[in-house]
Amino acid sequence: MTRILLILPAALLTGCLNTPPQPQTVTVSATGIEVQMSNRQTCIGATPVPATSWSGTLQGCDAPYPYRVTLADSGNPLRAALESGASAIGLTLAPIAEVEIDGPVGNTWRFQSPEPSRFDND
Repeated sequence: MTRILLILPAALLTGCLNTPPQPQTVTVSATGIEVQMSNRQTCIGATPVPATSWSGTLQGCDAPYPYRVTLADSGNPLRAALESGASAIGLTLAPIAEVEIDGPVGNTWRFQSPEPSRFDND
C-alpha cells in the first residue's frame, strides 16, 4: 500500500511536467504580437506588412504555435481623436485586436488586446 502511495504523486508530477506551455498574456503592437508563456518564454509573431489581419507561427517557442490576429476598428470617435492626437506628436496607440493561438493538443486560446475593461459592457 505504501508503494502505491509513493507512485501516485510521482505519476501526477510527470503528467504536469509534460504539459505544453500555455500563453498567459498577449501584447499587440504595430509590428506584431508578443506572447508570454507559462514557462516564462516570450514568443513573437511579427506582422509581415501593416495589415488588418495576419497569421503565422510564433517564433521563440519550444513548440510551433499557429496564431491569427484580427485588428478591429473600434468605431469609437474618442479613440479616433486619441489616435489622431497621438500621431500628431509622434506616438502610436496599441491597436485593438483579437488574437487566437492554437495549442499543440488541438486547443485554442483567445485574447483581446487591450484587455476588456469591466466598464465595456455598461
